[in-house]
Amino acid sequence: MNIALTSGVALGTHIPGLLLDRALTARGLPSRVYVLEEYFPDEVRQRIRIAKGRYSRDYRLAKAAHALATDHVELIAPQTLTALFDEWDEAEVGSITVFSGFWTEIVAAYADRRPGVLVDVCHVDAVPSPSHRHAARLTGSTHTWLLDARTNALNETIPVTKDGALLPWEARSIGFLAHGGGWGMGTHAAAAARLVEEGEPVSLILPEPWGDPPAGLSAYHQDPGWEPGRGTAFPRLIAGTGTDAPSFDSREHWADSFELTRRSRAVVGKPGAGTLIDSLNAATPVLFTEALGGWELANEAVWCALGFGMRLSDWLDKPDPALLTAMHERLRAARDAAASYPDRIIARGFGRRRR
Repeated sequence: MNIALTSGVALGTHIPGLLLDRALTARGLPSRVYVLEEYFPDEVRQRIRIAKGRYSRDYRLAKAAHALATDHVELIAPQTLTALFDEWDEAEVGSITVFSGFWTEIVAAYADRRPGVLVDVCHVDAVPSPSHRHAARLTGSTHTWLLDARTNALNETIPVTKDGALLPWEARSIGFLAHGGGWGMGTHAAAAARLVEEGEPVSLILPEPWGDPPAGLSAYHQDPGWEPGRGTAFPRLIAGTGTDAPSFDSREHWADSFELTRRSRAVVGKPGAGTLIDSLNAATPVLFTEALGGWELANEAVWCALGFGMRLSDWLDKPDPALLTAMHERLRAARDAAASYPDRIIARGFGRRRR
């Protein structure tokens, strides 16, 4: 079995884990996704929910908190880890994909217990993100960089597995889609308001409902009943008042935010890893708002160097639709040519353990 280790505080790691799980399962291979926070005490998970609301309302606070992010593995009870390792033994886990570096100490301990396990650290950002500060401690692990800031390269991707994910450019019904990633953080709401003032049609994803959105704006909000770790369902959205919502009938295969992305001519938001994976899979350009930290700035630099996106401020200086069309064409070509990370994991095999 291959297991994907993700974090609910970073949907840019969780959704790639879900996509990998879908790809392996579609081939009839055993796979499961584990979310770190599911093993925290209830009171800690409640504090995370409260922090999520605060960060979506105060971007400066979010930036400061993410710069100081720690793994909090010490919060997991020893008996909980013992039960988890026993579960992995019973499932004959031979391959581990680490998306969130906050799992590092746990995986290191399991690798000591089962030396034959194969461990790959999959970096979804172009430079090490805060969670991966200690990933080098995983002795014997391999490292995969989907994006690489050192070479401005797109090395591999995790594709959406269902056919038909890519919509033709002329069939796209949404102009601009503005969002702040899984936690709704950033300056995207102000950017959406600016675009509406310029007469552009905008769809906006918010953490909570917006009672009376202005004309020219369709609003969506995150489903409060969805949480990472409850099964393998993708995040869901709820259409706001007066919003002409598309049919979200592909929820088994991708998140609702991706459904909106594939129907859009451009995404407006910060350069998070999940946003860029969606951008590539949908061949939808990104107009970047203010990044959360240095790892997102590196993502932005790679995407701009490849001609897949540009800063929103530059677009507003010269709003030329032909620029979006050209970026879409480059993304579509890169999407078709990109190496598949799930295919490489399958080709490598799921390892053999010495019992």
